[in-house]
Amino acid sequence: METAPLGDWICHLLKESEFVDSRGKGSNNVLTELQLNEFQNVKCLQLSDCDLVTHLLKRTHEVIKFPNLYELELQYLECLTHFCSDTVVGIEFPQLRIVNLCYLPEFQNLCPIANNSITDSNLLFHEKVSCPNLEELKITGAISISALCSHQLPTDYFTKLKTLYVSNCGKLRNLMSPSVAKGLLNLQVLCITNCESMEEVITKGEGIMTLFPQLEQLELHKLPKLGHFFMTEHALEFSFLKEVKIYNCPEMKTFVQQEIPMSTLSLKWENFDNKVKVDDLNKWIQQRFNYKVCLIPRVE
Repeated sequence: METAPLGDWICHLLKESEFVDSRGKGSNNVLTELQLNEFQNVKCLQLSDCDLVTHLLKRTHEVIKFPNLYELELQYLECLTHFCSDTVVGIEFPQLRIVNLCYLPEFQNLCPIANNSITDSNLLFHEKVSCPNLEELKITGAISISALCSHQLPTDYFTKLKTLYVSNCGKLRNLMSPSVAKGLLNLQVLCITNCESMEEVITKGEGIMTLFPQLEQLELHKLPKLGHFFMTEHALEFSFLKEVKIYNCPEMKTFVQQEIPMSTLSLKWENFDNKVKVDDLNKWIQQRFNYKVCLIPRVE
């Protein structure tokens, strides 16, 4: 369906704009204009509520760079499949700090990979995508994404990431590999909710003595198939962990294979699963964490 063309004055403004917030079907025309200048000036890009957008940039066979993009927010774009169309050599976001992807039912990844289709492994982040300064990542309702990232990513890929929120991503069976997790040295908040296929957060692999050394808040909510957080042969240390919320995870029998030493005095634990008796839960927590914990009751 065609939409009315943009006025000349709007086109002129878009060429110089650093902050772009476009909603509705006209967003397709906005993207067309931004492509003429290759998004070179855009620092904050927000697009929402448009069922005409399939790609944000239609370029092929080269490295595409967004030198100034600081924040990217894409919401309710029903037909969006990729950030770029076709096969490109790579895509670079040197300044990108904040990414919010919200209810993108067909979205597969930022940059297409060879022979990638909706039925194949849809990796959101892989070797062709560079975002070395990413600090906040929120993904909600991206039901076509089958993996957050490639297990072959370098260890320091997410080294600046502080907040990771994943919700309503029904195909995710795990979040990341141990090698990728090892590089999240600055992660402070990790929240995973309503992912019906999630079986484990970190895939089984080599032992890691210190995981997420700056983590302060951990929330696992409504994960019906989650059996454990991480299976490892070594004890883990969470030096700064203060708040743990795990509820509606009926299959979770153990957090990790070994006991976890906790050093924070303010640790709180919430479990809202009605099937678990309070006494049994407290006993299980103390056995697994070797630490005195506080059980916070459900607040209706």
